[in-house]
Amino acid sequence: MMISPLLLRVAARERNASALTVGLQVAATATFLPQAWFLAAGLTAMVSGDTATLLRSAGAILGLVLVRGLLTWSQARAAARLGSAVRVRLRDEALTGALVPSALHDARRRDGALRATLVDGVDGVDTYVTRYLPAVAQVLILIPLVVALLFAVHPVAAAAAGLAAVVAVLAPLLWRKVLVRRSSTHWDTYEGLGSDLLESLRGMTTLRVLGETGVARARITERSDALHRATVRVMRTSLFDTAIIDLAVQGGTLAAVVLATTDALASGDRPATAYLVLLLSGEVFRPVRDLARAWHAGYLGTSAAPALAALGAGVPPGPHPGGGSGGGEPSAAGAGSAARTGTGSASAAGDASSAGASGDSRGGRTGSRATADLVIEGVTFGYPGAGRAVLRDVHATFPVGTVTAVVGPSGAGKSTLLDLVLGHLAPGTGRVHRGGLPVGADDVALVAQRPVLFEGSLRENLTVGRPAATDAEIRDACAAAGVLDEVLALPDGLDTRVATAGSTLSGGQRQRIALARAILSERPVLLADEPTSALDPAAARTVTRTLARLGADRVVVVVAHRPESLDGVSRVLELHDGALRPAPDSPGTDVARRNPAPVGETAATAAPLSPGSHA
Repeated sequence: MMISPLLLRVAARERNASALTVGLQVAATATFLPQAWFLAAGLTAMVSGDTATLLRSAGAILGLVLVRGLLTWSQARAAARLGSAVRVRLRDEALTGALVPSALHDARRRDGALRATLVDGVDGVDTYVTRYLPAVAQVLILIPLVVALLFAVHPVAAAAAGLAAVVAVLAPLLWRKVLVRRSSTHWDTYEGLGSDLLESLRGMTTLRVLGETGVARARITERSDALHRATVRVMRTSLFDTAIIDLAVQGGTLAAVVLATTDALASGDRPATAYLVLLLSGEVFRPVRDLARAWHAGYLGTSAAPALAALGAGVPPGPHPGGGSGGGEPSAAGAGSAARTGTGSASAAGDASSAGASGDSRGGRTGSRATADLVIEGVTFGYPGAGRAVLRDVHATFPVGTVTAVVGPSGAGKSTLLDLVLGHLAPGTGRVHRGGLPVGADDVALVAQRPVLFEGSLRENLTVGRPAATDAEIRDACAAAGVLDEVLALPDGLDTRVATAGSTLSGGQRQRIALARAILSERPVLLADEPTSALDPAAARTVTRTLARLGADRVVVVVAHRPESLDGVSRVLELHDGALRPAPDSPGTDVARRNPAPVGETAATAAPLSPGSHA
């Protein structure tokens, strides 16, 4: 038997559904016991010519078949409900674990392996809980029951059958360590193949341009061969299990039948006892055979259990395996992670306005909260193992009504700063807040350098953050982003279908669609990461003018490398060597000098110029 403590906990969390599924399966299988009794009585009646008993036995058997069919149907429905609940809960926990700060920035994590865990691994746990565990319950409940009934009929035959059943169940445990090791290798190889294949498909254009498709093909072939070898090794172990189980089952059944038949011939008893011993001996091993058939259902679930546990799925409440703790030492996960997790933002490469509360996102922003400044207060952050903090004691205030550009060399930490605001990362020390409260799910919209679009219509992509938006509002947002004419020129306009990741649109179109989506969401903080990187000069000017207008009633932060991205900004902050301060010749430098920051803060918190001066 393959018993995983993690998967047992998963089943125990759905206690009622698990009990119902197991109970119905045990009850359905238990109907074979009275069926054996009536079948023995019927065979005896047939031999003796007792027609009345034969008919009664046949009627009883037919009734038991109908009852078993009803129980089996009910068990299948209960198992489907249990499996659905297990899958939903596990995937929710696994996805939550995959989005913790340390996991988002784990260079060892591969998308293909994550996909295998979330899809195949969770499905494997479903079958383990709904098929394998009920089969284990049958072994533990029905075998002792049938052996006890058989003992009442023929003690010696019961002893022989019981001993054989024990051998069939326990003998495979002798090489369980070998099976666990081979199963782990098989799963790792499967994840590796999935990862290589996904990455090769994503980069196929680049591979073809570089003439490296042959190298990719060879790598995938090697991975496939390794998976084949790992699968064969697991199957060999499985076949050895099957051989031992079949030998014990056949040997135990044969011994019980021989003993019962010998006693019947020697004593001259009626054949009813021999028939009943023969049939009950077979029922002793029915749970064993069911367990063997369910082995493959249990195998995939136990193989995936470590990968799911690494994501925090199914584990007891407590610190996340991949997380960290806050405190003085900067890390990717801090004490504020609980407050910051679940901001509704997409990944740093995506678009935060594509996630968040459903319905009209404006509903949660009323009163002073709607006009609260964005404040970065004493934030220090460093990636685990980096040895040096990316940001060190950063203080900055981004007031409503300003457009602030953040500049700095590549690798200075600009994207890290955005991730902290979005909640993808939690600071080791300090906090990011608006009006004293953590930045919430409906506070921030992101226009990423590589925006994420989803398969569906343009309308669906534009209204993800605000499903109730009208066509007029959608068109206004597209016009402000400078993409309306191109949208209307498409065959179906706003209802034009977009391929996965927006691959049917150009990079510039995706960027402006993301800006329109952010505008439509009307969130009080707008982060734009190189919003003009894929645009021609004319489109770039439209976008920068739009950002300047948006800055009149919200916080706008622009990460910029290109000079045209600085047009219309209220001030420029430079991120260098972990510190954030006004850039030389920044529009806000003179104001910063006239209004020095409070003690304990950097000049980055100084008041900006009025956005009206840049209209």
